[in-house]
Amino acid sequence: MSTRITEENIVEFVVRAVNSKLQEFFKEIDEEVVREAPRARDLVTISRDYTLRGGKRLRAVLALIGYWSKEWRSGSIEAITDVMAAIELLQSYLLIHDDVMDQDELRRGGPTVHIVFRRKCAENKWRNCEHYGVSQAIVAGDMLEASAVGLLSSKLLEPRVVRDLMLAYSRGLRRVAYGQYLDVMFSQLSISEVREEDIVSIYNFKTSSYTVELPLHLGSIASGKSNSKLLSELSSYAMPAGIAFQIRDDIIGLFGDPSVTGKPAGSDVKSKKKTLLIVKAYELARYKDKELIELVYDKLSESEITDKHVEEIRRIVKESGSLNYAEELINKYVHYALDAVESSKEICEEAKETLKRLTSKLAFREK
Repeated sequence: MSTRITEENIVEFVVRAVNSKLQEFFKEIDEEVVREAPRARDLVTISRDYTLRGGKRLRAVLALIGYWSKEWRSGSIEAITDVMAAIELLQSYLLIHDDVMDQDELRRGGPTVHIVFRRKCAENKWRNCEHYGVSQAIVAGDMLEASAVGLLSSKLLEPRVVRDLMLAYSRGLRRVAYGQYLDVMFSQLSISEVREEDIVSIYNFKTSSYTVELPLHLGSIASGKSNSKLLSELSSYAMPAGIAFQIRDDIIGLFGDPSVTGKPAGSDVKSKKKTLLIVKAYELARYKDKELIELVYDKLSESEITDKHVEEIRRIVKESGSLNYAEELINKYVHYALDAVESSKEICEEAKETLKRLTSKLAFREK
């Protein structure tokens, strides 16, 4: 790395280091499965291909920033690379299970894991392939989560640090579970029963807590230089930053180009996902547009939602003012996040500057 590390070359470094570590890890696991359960080799191969297919490695980048948040460029790169790779295995685990729950068929520009297993089942002319695909995807996610725990237990870290990492990791996953539970539960409620504060609570659990706070905390703890004040200041940044990132994700999900995003156009609408954009549009829309939102989200089955319905939802989100409202919220939460960084007493100056640049890039991205 160059003497002066910028946000750009941190991202490049992390992608190279993490992908190299993941390739090394999957090579070891492949050798293990060939030795111990050769007929289960597809489990490792499909999990590996999915994990290495892409992704922004945002959580790994934040783990490195957390590692250097007290003292820039200190500590062992090898040790934090184990932590960064663990976070990416955790991300694959959660995405695989999330895709099952959302019934998504495309992720990172390719088929989701349950779809890959379903096709394998069909190729072999086995029975009940829908169930088979879902079952094996659950197994793949479980294997990756267990593997993440193994990497966090790095021999390069002191036992007390590993203990603290495990406690933070466990709490982080519980918070994801709370958010996912609420997300699935709210999918059963009518659109009129879900409020903006309900959606923001999910964003706090699933994005702020998991995507931003947990990686920063794990990195900081792994450094051995962490303290409660530093962790609190990282949280003060993470919570608003995560909400801003998620609202941007919602906008990209509804209006983004599938060739850029790697997901089908309007997939959130077709899966009847109640995002802030939709809840706010329902609140602000005219009567006839409210009826259309109710039709899509409360009455039609997912298979009955057409591209025309998606286009109508896009129109309502724009015309109701929901899109403008979401953009204003992003600006507000970015402001809160940057203020938290600026006022921090524990975060070093280099980490502050890197977080500021990263926040602006992610909150105002197009994919």
